[in-house]
Amino acid sequence: MKQIITDIAKNMGIDIIGFTQILDYSYLSELLFERERMGFNSEFEERDINKRLDVRCVFPKCKSIIAIGVPYAQGYKKPVTSDKGLLSVVSYGEDYHKKLELLLNNLAIKIKKHINFEYVSCVDTSPLIDREICKNAGIGQYGKNSLLINDNYGSFINLGYLLTDIEIKSNKTVDTIDICKDCDICVKSCPNNAILKNGGIDSKRCISNLTQTRNYIPIEYRHNMGNQIYGCDICQIVCPKNKKNLEIKSNIDNNYLMVDLKELLKISKADFNKKYGSLSGSWRGKNIWKRNALISIGNLGLLSMFDMVKEELENPSEMIKIYASWTLMKLNRQKASEILNNNLKYENDIIKMEYIKLLEGKI
Repeated sequence: MKQIITDIAKNMGIDIIGFTQILDYSYLSELLFERERMGFNSEFEERDINKRLDVRCVFPKCKSIIAIGVPYAQGYKKPVTSDKGLLSVVSYGEDYHKKLELLLNNLAIKIKKHINFEYVSCVDTSPLIDREICKNAGIGQYGKNSLLINDNYGSFINLGYLLTDIEIKSNKTVDTIDICKDCDICVKSCPNNAILKNGGIDSKRCISNLTQTRNYIPIEYRHNMGNQIYGCDICQIVCPKNKKNLEIKSNIDNNYLMVDLKELLKISKADFNKKYGSLSGSWRGKNIWKRNALISIGNLGLLSMFDMVKEELENPSEMIKIYASWTLMKLNRQKASEILNNNLKYENDIIKMEYIKLLEGKI
């Protein structure tokens, strides 16, 4: 059965495929609870750790898992711009969640011509630990940045898998191999020092997570977000394991990954969904992108946009006001201080605290 499925996948253009019968991940419980204790978890992870440790919590009939990887970003070069926001290359083209979901369902349909079975497809949306499942299926090994690195395609791979009730014999365990050894380029290159020295991620510092969070972004982390509107590619771009694939000739249009910051400040929800709704990075919505645009304007020092940013102090969103005030102080401290001082008496306690912090020089 394994060979039949592998052949079907190859004929569909799926080069990275693996299998695992490991359904119980309780061996990771200590690690997960320690991450929670240290505050390294992101808000996107399932809070009930026990739900993450057994595949049968998602699909009780599960007997084996078929995992796939789809490479992306081949030939990618990070755009350089002095007045635009940037999207991570994972947002290039149609939302990868939809593409992989369709691919997995088509794979299942073709497998059903050989055996009747039930399945659940997962693409970054279940409570399970996707990378550990795919690692056990032989897709790749962990780098220090916690991403799976495939022997042929590096870490620029989108992951998905089918939980199935098929009996597919596979290795019971997959040894964890230290593929990074003494290399710590990603650790040193991470702007907010989010990659731990011995591997692992403090998601509260990770720029990719910061561009997606709805939580308050500490002032000291904003500076290193640069002009990122969604995601971050730095730890992957510098990784030697990705060198070969990044040097491939590519049709990627870098202009596609650059975003007009003025437009983001003014765009309506309907127009945002129309223009960006098909991208994987759009799932967080217009206001999160707008917040990131404000941070980008401050970091790029776009003084010409001072008045546009000032208008956001009238925005009903508390979040937008907070980041607009920070950006104004970055652009012109003297002028912004006068504006914030004048506005203090009209604001609620949360906004007042933020203004006072900025006026005291904590930017």
